[in-house]
Amino acid sequence: MAKFGWKSFIGGFLMGTCGLELLKTETADKVYTYTTAGALIAKDWVMKQVEFVTAKSQVILADAKEIQERYVASKAAANFEETVRGTDE
Repeated sequence: MAKFGWKSFIGGFLMGTCGLELLKTETADKVYTYTTAGALIAKDWVMKQVEFVTAKSQVILADAKEIQERYVASKAAANFEETVRGTDE
């Protein structure tokens, strides 16, 4: 593990202090405001995509259940016919 001396501590402190001063500027405030606005716009877009995918997946699931029900019904009919033919012989 690397050893950090007091010079590193002082350097980090000064960089942090400068960083805090930069955060207080009007330009930084505008950057944070526009960044936050961009994030909100992106969030709205993502939520619209989620709604679209959810709607499509519900339609696909409904169609798949219908296909499955038809398949089960046709298998049941086929089994019934085999049973009826088997008892007639």
